[in-house]
Amino acid sequence: MDPSITSTVVRALPTHEGTGAGPGVDLSLLKDELEQVAIEALDARMRGVNLDAAVHDPRFPHLMEFHEGLRDALLVEIPRELQPWVAAIGGEAIERKLSPTAKPKSARKAAELQKQSQAVAGRLSNLHADLFARAFGADPASAGDGPEQLQAALSELLLFESVRLQLLVTTWSSTDFESLGGDERAVDEIAWTEVEAMLLEPALTEDDMRPLPVMVAASNVALARDAADRAEALRLVAEDERETLRMRARLRAALRELRLAESVLLENALAGLLGEDRVELMDLQASRPVALDGLSRQAMDQRVSRGRRALTQGPESWPSRRRPALFDLLRHSGRGEEA
Repeated sequence: MDPSITSTVVRALPTHEGTGAGPGVDLSLLKDELEQVAIEALDARMRGVNLDAAVHDPRFPHLMEFHEGLRDALLVEIPRELQPWVAAIGGEAIERKLSPTAKPKSARKAAELQKQSQAVAGRLSNLHADLFARAFGADPASAGDGPEQLQAALSELLLFESVRLQLLVTTWSSTDFESLGGDERAVDEIAWTEVEAMLLEPALTEDDMRPLPVMVAASNVALARDAADRAEALRLVAEDERETLRMRARLRAALRELRLAESVLLENALAGLLGEDRVELMDLQASRPVALDGLSRQAMDQRVSRGRRALTQGPESWPSRRRPALFDLLRHSGRGEEA
């Protein structure tokens, strides 16, 4: 595969040099993983499978893991040593949500972090433009599996995931959408439908347009429309069924406040209450490495047992996050507390 698209993605990633955070990500490994993801994304498109379906299709295991990993990454606690860097990247709104220790300890350090944040913003802006340019009007399935098709497929996927993650933050910030029967699969479908449509919209190629924010805005409108349709449909449903949806929404929201491993394990343990099928623990671990990698079967069993007991007590006893996750920093102020 032509490395230009993976190199562009990797170069755009924030670094934390000078933060004392230790060694960074293995960039060569990341490139290899992105290439496998691109191959499967192209394979899916050539088979006529839309990305919102492909990311849940066992025929595309790298896509499935990538999709779930990005979702789980929103709920990973930010290490204390990275919080000053995150504060600089996110600006004042993010800094206010972090502990006082997240602030730079000197004016020089603050200036260094500010410089890094500006560089990251520039790289991400360039990445968004590059992804859109590669994906716009392209049909990855139309011309074989050469470098251009792989680049277009990966670009489509990354735009889809970018929009989808922002929609997840919106829907997770309250219980409203899930109380109407909406779920993460519905978010995936909305995100892909809007991204696919926008990639055929000529107006987005104009110089003063910022395609990704437009895609996010269009997806939020579609999300609101979907919620309104669900609310109208629920008028015909019995109250006990509506209460079941509200209970499940509250439970899911509560689970998202826990440490990631406990959140994933307890969501699986309580699958019956959530209207889902329980997955065998080792299969769950294989599909959710961001949350469960490195845990033994015994350790997972113990966390489930302790977590179940904790949930029967008050929230102060729950295995909640000790440090903020990215989701905590991105959710709207004053929202997401309804759970």
